[in-house]
Amino acid sequence: MSSAVDGWALTRVLSPRDTVRLALAEDDTAWSNLYGAVAGIDGPCPAGPWAMYLADRDGYRFLCFDLDAGRGNAVHDASRLGLWLDELNIEHLVAISGPSGGRHVWIALAEATDPRLVRELADLAGSLLPSLDKSPLSNPDTGCVRPPGAPHRHGGTSLLEHGDLAALARAATTVDALAQLRAFLVDAGAAEPAPAVSIIRGMARDDAGHPYLVGRRREPSARIRALMAAAPADDTSTTQAAVLAGLARARWRYNDVAALLEHSPALEHARTRPGRIGRVAVRGDAARRRLAADWQRTVYYVAANPIAGDGEDREFQERTAAITAAVRAVEEHANAMPGLWGVDGPSRPARGRRGRYSHRAVLRAVCLYLVQAARDVVEVDVRRLSQDTGYGREACRLALIALSTRHDPDDPHSSWLVRVDEAEGVHGASYRLSPRFSTGTDERKWSQAATRPSPTPGTDSRTWWLHELATKLSELAHDTFAAPGSLGRTAGRAYAALSPEVARGLLDVASSSGISAEQTRRSLHRLARHGLAARTEHGWQRVTPEARDAVAAELGVDGYLRDRSARYDVERGTWAWWQAEMTWMRRRHKRRRRRRTPTGVVLFAQNDRPDYPKYPRRAGGGFDHPTARALIRGGVLRPSRELASDAA
Repeated sequence: MSSAVDGWALTRVLSPRDTVRLALAEDDTAWSNLYGAVAGIDGPCPAGPWAMYLADRDGYRFLCFDLDAGRGNAVHDASRLGLWLDELNIEHLVAISGPSGGRHVWIALAEATDPRLVRELADLAGSLLPSLDKSPLSNPDTGCVRPPGAPHRHGGTSLLEHGDLAALARAATTVDALAQLRAFLVDAGAAEPAPAVSIIRGMARDDAGHPYLVGRRREPSARIRALMAAAPADDTSTTQAAVLAGLARARWRYNDVAALLEHSPALEHARTRPGRIGRVAVRGDAARRRLAADWQRTVYYVAANPIAGDGEDREFQERTAAITAAVRAVEEHANAMPGLWGVDGPSRPARGRRGRYSHRAVLRAVCLYLVQAARDVVEVDVRRLSQDTGYGREACRLALIALSTRHDPDDPHSSWLVRVDEAEGVHGASYRLSPRFSTGTDERKWSQAATRPSPTPGTDSRTWWLHELATKLSELAHDTFAAPGSLGRTAGRAYAALSPEVARGLLDVASSSGISAEQTRRSLHRLARHGLAARTEHGWQRVTPEARDAVAAELGVDGYLRDRSARYDVERGTWAWWQAEMTWMRRRHKRRRRRRTPTGVVLFAQNDRPDYPKYPRRAGGGFDHPTARALIRGGVLRPSRELASDAA
């Protein structure tokens, strides 16, 4: 329940300084978001918004986490932060900052606090709370926030939502409590801030002191070029941040970026500020200062957080070349041996012993994961395989076993896959391709692969393989072919062998799909009856993929794979929750208080941490797995797929 507060009287009692900052008037009735004037607290109540300083010359006296609704879900972030503070018994109050729905979470400090600790807390909290504006906690000289009761420039005042104003007067939070908060945020998975040094590996500064990433300048990606040319988006700060990051990764320098300031739509955020009826232009020198500050922050972030796929990452290029070459060797070898996948065996049991098409699909999915990660070892779980291939998790589990089993006991490299690490906890087993598909590591060869195009267009292109493998998998992973009572997987393989542009003959389709000619004929006629294939004078052609949805609805199987995926997500979440409970029970020192009921929200998601509510128990103390599944299914807990990947 929100309540009004006499903001000016409260400010006079609490303010660490004798002055406050006042919002500048845009006209007789409107106020800007610039607090450029100063007023004494012993004078009359200001006519417009004012902000109270958080620090005096000795350090911070208050912490205020300013959660801006324009940056994210401020209400959700305030709730999360409040739960964390309750866990640590830190007194705080929450205020609704104004009509926009932002939140201010206030903490009164028992002693002057080092600004370095406060800034570190802001950086850690900011990595977990997207709506947090870290500015007030990053500069003790100018950091200020409107206190409870202060008016908002768009109308209304800052209203008390939760907590007691007496908590601000008591000022009971010690530096030790803040140290516990810091440890809590780190334990919660907060990203450590980049070191405040002048040079990070791979970064340098120009003659004017502006940072840049070392390397040859190149054209930014197509997405960044589109943002630079498009009309300004509503969220100008997000657009500018994305463009600056893209230009930094493309090895541009500040002077290159500054040349775009006057005309590029992407830099609207630096050129203007929010006004009463839209954005208002700022002076040229102010725009350049804002751009320089944003550029410096962006370059530091990009340097400290390199991404896979950066065009200057030669190691990434070499890995990509090796992985795509190995995947190409696997695909060629597999395509040359259709009988290995249960195609021409004399009987179904014989085909089962030799291999099934589910093995082929799982092998293709693992190759896709390798290309996506650009790594030679990937973690694989059967539920993800099921979602990507359309086969059930048991079929995927058996396929992994078959693919990692030697066909020749005397040849250690006769399997398709090699299991590198066993499944453990919430992590699935890791796999790599058999060494027989490796193309070697000759340095001259890597250099050519990284700088020269392949003689066959697309043969070793990562993008080409990503599209090729994903398309092959998606053609069969559909209700029309995977659900019980559907057209079946044999018809799906015939469908996948067809082309929407080129007509193919019966034998050509049979060869491409790995099905006998008689099975192919029956499958094509079945597809034609349901409008998925058409016979022309030149052969058979595929109908548009959208027709599959109509056929699935006609057969009454639409939604089958979606429902199964939802069940797997529930199993994933229950497994992760139970593993977290096991981890918690094995801990020797359980200092953190646990929520007593399983109906509270998860405070955060991170790997192998027991930061969940208490796992449901039966009357006798045993684990109540059905209740846990029901809570996951009902959306009370929403663990991420990465957290809850299961054992293969």
